[in-house]
Amino acid sequence: MDSSTLDHKAEFQHLNGDPYVNSCNQLCDLPDAILLRILALLPTEDVVRTSVLSRRWEYLWTSIPSLVFREEYKENHHGKILFRNFVDRALSLRDSSPMKAFSLSCVVDSEEYFDGDESHVNTWITAAIRHNVQDLCLHLEFDHHCPVYMVPCCIFRCGTLRELHLYMKRDLRLPSLVFLPNLKVLILVDVRFGDDKSVEKLLSSPSLEKLSLQNCMWNLKVLEISAPNLLYLTIVQHYPFSDIQNSQVRIHGASIKSFDYYGDFLYGYVILSSPSSLVEASIQAYQSFSQGTHHICKFMKGLSNVKRLSFSIRSLEDTDEGEEILNSFPVFHSLTELELTDPDVHVKSRALLLLLSKCPILRSLRFSGGLYTKRNDGILDPIPPCFTSSLKEIMINCFNRTGCEMLAVRNLVIAAPVLDKVLFSNSCRPRKWKGHLMQHSSKLPSAPDQCTISLEHEHWDYVCDCSRRL
Repeated sequence: MDSSTLDHKAEFQHLNGDPYVNSCNQLCDLPDAILLRILALLPTEDVVRTSVLSRRWEYLWTSIPSLVFREEYKENHHGKILFRNFVDRALSLRDSSPMKAFSLSCVVDSEEYFDGDESHVNTWITAAIRHNVQDLCLHLEFDHHCPVYMVPCCIFRCGTLRELHLYMKRDLRLPSLVFLPNLKVLILVDVRFGDDKSVEKLLSSPSLEKLSLQNCMWNLKVLEISAPNLLYLTIVQHYPFSDIQNSQVRIHGASIKSFDYYGDFLYGYVILSSPSSLVEASIQAYQSFSQGTHHICKFMKGLSNVKRLSFSIRSLEDTDEGEEILNSFPVFHSLTELELTDPDVHVKSRALLLLLSKCPILRSLRFSGGLYTKRNDGILDPIPPCFTSSLKEIMINCFNRTGCEMLAVRNLVIAAPVLDKVLFSNSCRPRKWKGHLMQHSSKLPSAPDQCTISLEHEHWDYVCDCSRRL
């Protein structure tokens, strides 16, 4: 339970004990604080409509902590006019109370501009900044006739801003001064930066704890990310983010705990400072590593101390360099949890066995996309050392109970004498999903000879208990 939930619970208990609250017989008798909490659960359009209920409600909505505006009829000119007028009215009537969150999703076109370069969109954003907004989310689209767009500079000098989510396929021109002392979360999607170092000022905010760069572009030989308090970093790279060959991203983070990467390692990534703080990583490649062999080899050395790793090995199985890459991997001396995200992993693949040989104290192995083996192809050879010393749990998603799958499970169990249990689910879910329980264990046709089936684990369809071998 997070701190905000505890705060809400404490506030509810306080209000619940208030004799005035307990004496209320109808909704309009409740205190403003409770009514505002109720209004905060409604869409902004419905909140504004409550102003016609009575004199009590006429201006109550102007104090709600969050405003969310989403343009629904983007291709309809009349709808755009109504949306623009609605946002103008909502912001002009709002009182002077601080704004917790402001979210805007709309299309910026040539008709949005008035008085030279000023736009309605920028007027709305500036109004939110003036209300000391804490969370700002902007999802901006652009038509083909829209001139060069510049977000208001005041965003990057907002002392109250704690979260900034920016989605736009446009160049982001940053001011010479970037001062966001309280920014903790920064999520940038499809944003394009120039060839100057101003982007590094934004990515190095002193309080930044969570940074996500998704399909962003910059033309820098070296991009430095130097946020001293950064804990969580995500990079998604579906296409080249720089026109410069051999571009590099250098990550300085003495506190970084988690790193997620989705892409093809077309560029070099280096984790500096204190990689020992990194405890969790997810490395997912969409294509073969053949172009990024050097980059992946060098980067994985910075992950040698992780305790939890999610990894895709299929791209290594399909290349001549795959075995060379895996042989150059460091030994993961601290790794206790390994997740393989590929669909249908062959349990006897050379890539899998090489990777497992680098994990001497592995306790939990998960096949989130399923597994299989060919019939009559024998047990694992060589058997990874962790199978005979530390491996206690195997988890399998996308399990359809085919003969090839059952044989794969049997081979794993035979090779792992210290194994306690195998957990199955016939659903394919994202990482960290906890599954569901099926009612009848008889749906599993058979289990490895050395295990007994039980339903002792509430988050999985079946559990094979290997602690009491037959």
